[in-house]
Amino acid sequence: MIKGKKIFSLIILFIFFGCAQPQSTLPIYNEQLSSEEQKIQSQLFAESWLDAYVDLSEIGYRILFGAADLCLIEDQIYDIGIDVATKYSGPENIREEIEIILDLDENLSVVAVGQNTPASEAGFLRGDKIIKIDNETAPFGESATAEFYKLMKHDYARAYDFVVKREGQEIPINIKTSKRCRFNHTVDFDNNTFNAFADGDNMYFTLRITKWLLQTELGAAIVYAHELGHNANRHIDDKKTNATVGMSVGLLAGILLGGDYGQTQDLMDMGGQIGANQYSVAYENEADYLSLYALALSGYNIEDAISFWRKFAVEVPNSIYSSTTHPSTSERFIRMEAAIQEIQKKIINGDILLPTYSDE
Repeated sequence: MIKGKKIFSLIILFIFFGCAQPQSTLPIYNEQLSSEEQKIQSQLFAESWLDAYVDLSEIGYRILFGAADLCLIEDQIYDIGIDVATKYSGPENIREEIEIILDLDENLSVVAVGQNTPASEAGFLRGDKIIKIDNETAPFGESATAEFYKLMKHDYARAYDFVVKREGQEIPINIKTSKRCRFNHTVDFDNNTFNAFADGDNMYFTLRITKWLLQTELGAAIVYAHELGHNANRHIDDKKTNATVGMSVGLLAGILLGGDYGQTQDLMDMGGQIGANQYSVAYENEADYLSLYALALSGYNIEDAISFWRKFAVEVPNSIYSSTTHPSTSERFIRMEAAIQEIQKKIINGDILLPTYSDE
């Protein structure tokens, strides 16, 4: 054992002295200056994340409220359409920076006000400090945001009397909740992929795709409405069911073929993957279709949406060609054209603006 340790130590020494080293004489490194620069960069990143989150949130609320009737009754709630925060809010890695940027403390601060929501119509503004709700002191401290959202979200409409502090003055705000789809959204600052997805309860957007989408409001709205389409049509539940069917088929195949545990598990995994991807392209097309209705119901000019997939194809060239999970951008473009014509015809005829579903 001792001999082995000596050999290992010799190997380390040979590597240390044998490897090539940089030849330049670098300027003296100042660790304190590096630490200060790190704070500056963290602050800049926090500002970037916060801008993306707030902008997406205000667009998202517009769609959640505007397209409420596209969601099942059990997926509808009544709300006012704001995001709030305290000094305890936000991603832990940049929480201190967010506290400074937004001047957060123990009290609830309004961070985002959804477009075309009860909150925007009642006069809420970013930066408002919520002091009272229905003559009671508003929640404050570490659990304030959770208490606030629990207080606001119901399965029925109701009115609230707020008092907010704005530029040193206390301002009363009277508001009544309105119906919206219950789903929430987040911007993942720790994921550098170019992606957005839904899980049945929430919509997730990476910071990278969010910043690209927000070059135009409509671009962000299109993808937000698309992810809402997945949740509203319960695609995630369907894919889980299909995966279970696939795993069951794999298990049966393993038994019939007389495979051992490992072989049977491999067949189950393969069956589950095949099952989960079954109808995946069709689900994407359906989410695209529903997203246009969501945009129209939310007051967007859907004619301007037609160019989105061309821009997306330039940004993500692989999307030009279809895959096992997503249709090609060319297919999505053509289908979008047809869906826009369908919606416009319904608007002209005064028909109810809801998607056309098969009777099957």
